[in-house]
Amino acid sequence: LSYKVEKLNPLAFPKGQTLACELTGKPAVVSLVTPLVTLHFVSKETAVQAWDGILCKIAHVLGTLLAPQPLVGSEEERTRRFSSVQGTKIGLIALCNEEASRHVVQGRYELAIPAAQYALKFGASLFGEGKIQLVPSYLHLAEANLGLLHYRQAEEFLTLANWALLKAGGASNALRSQLRRNFGKLYASQGRYEEALRQLADDVYYSSLMVGPEHIDTSGGYFQLGNVFYSMNRIESALAMYDKVVDIWYKCLAALLSKEARQPLSEAKGSAGVEMLTHILRRREECAGETYIATGEAHYIL
Repeated sequence: LSYKVEKLNPLAFPKGQTLACELTGKPAVVSLVTPLVTLHFVSKETAVQAWDGILCKIAHVLGTLLAPQPLVGSEEERTRRFSSVQGTKIGLIALCNEEASRHVVQGRYELAIPAAQYALKFGASLFGEGKIQLVPSYLHLAEANLGLLHYRQAEEFLTLANWALLKAGGASNALRSQLRRNFGKLYASQGRYEEALRQLADDVYYSSLMVGPEHIDTSGGYFQLGNVFYSMNRIESALAMYDKVVDIWYKCLAALLSKEARQPLSEAKGSAGVEMLTHILRRREECAGETYIATGEAHYIL
């Protein structure tokens, strides 16, 4: 699907009418035009990032979703159309969050933001503002902003996620784990290491309750603990955490190769594993040298 970005002509609209940007709500200056739908954005850069981040995969659905719905028809037909729209939005939320997660893992944070923003937009229209269903989108936006070193924005989204969980009560351990991990990463990036350690310890606790302490999902918490210990110059503790991560991934990959694993490794989890193990390899080379047995072990797993 092709697209072009055109500058908005204010004279083409009735006096006093201002078009708002799809993602920021600010006055739009450009239009992203496709054969199926036209959307408005605050800048060309924002429009291109939105296209590359998510719109290239959902523009064909948005065209149908945003088209005016016929007012005629029986009550049954209107109910059926409403249910169809709701179902489409649920599918879009899942796809947008999946794309946001993939972009974050690959370090393409500027593309993760529009994907997560669209997930948030559809989620808010479906479930309402501040609901627990919006938490995954808040977390993706926090992670992306952390990656871009936008700490204030990251903290704002984490606070929104935390408040949504507190209001809802009974949140899943998966969401609790992700929230604590992101708070830990935020505090670590701000040099608040003791607070980061407490958050990451909670992350490992909730993840262990959900999938067990030896699961690859929990390994991300150990990895972040290792990074914090390393920043505190507690090298032995850092290497111990890294050893735990390597051991978990070795067992996981051995099970995959022997076909004992219950389900295949997703692309996002595989990419996250490669990123962690590559980082650990560099740390082991720095601390113990390239000939150290643990360094060779990380090489072997990669």
